[in-house]
Amino acid sequence: PIFHLPSITHTVWPWVTEKDYEAVRNRFLWFGSRGMVHKGLDLVLEAFTKLPDCHLTVVGPVLNEPEFADLYRKELFHTSNIHYVGWLDTSSDEFRAITERCIAHVFPSCSEAGAAAVIETMAAGLIPVVTYESSVDVDDFGVLLEDDSVDAIVRAVRAIMEMSGQELHRRARQVWETARSKHTPEQFERSYRATIETILAKHAK
Repeated sequence: PIFHLPSITHTVWPWVTEKDYEAVRNRFLWFGSRGMVHKGLDLVLEAFTKLPDCHLTVVGPVLNEPEFADLYRKELFHTSNIHYVGWLDTSSDEFRAITERCIAHVFPSCSEAGAAAVIETMAAGLIPVVTYESSVDVDDFGVLLEDDSVDAIVRAVRAIMEMSGQELHRRARQVWETARSKHTPEQFERSYRATIETILAKHAK
């Protein structure tokens, strides 16, 4: 049997009461670690070149992959609506400020065992826009991409932009509450204990 254990958020942010959802509806984040193509940054960059009325902030160690950085130099460093930051500690004030200025995390990965980067931004109240392969349950608060294409990303981003401020607030709040209830170290401990106890009970028989 396969047992599902929750991914863990390492930073539990307080709810941001003063966030202006009308003002941030066109601001998005790509955040990830190594493997830019694996995690879909190439697709996201290409999508946002078609979305000049939207802004994308890129947080990740892109310069550690020089071939990728060179291939996407124009998109990363010379496109007015795309802002490259580099790698940040998720517990830093700078990372927190970025999440407060964004509405959603776009992460079209081709394979994850519960994308830790997405869980981290969910804890900050960002709406997840993910592929099925990212292995993140988005319920009715996130957006599951139709496929891992540039056009699917464009459609998903535009769909979020067209939501009312009230709907964006509802989704963000549900995202934040889900991270706090399902993805804390305490919840992982409870799930892990229950799993081990289930396995031991079965073998004891």
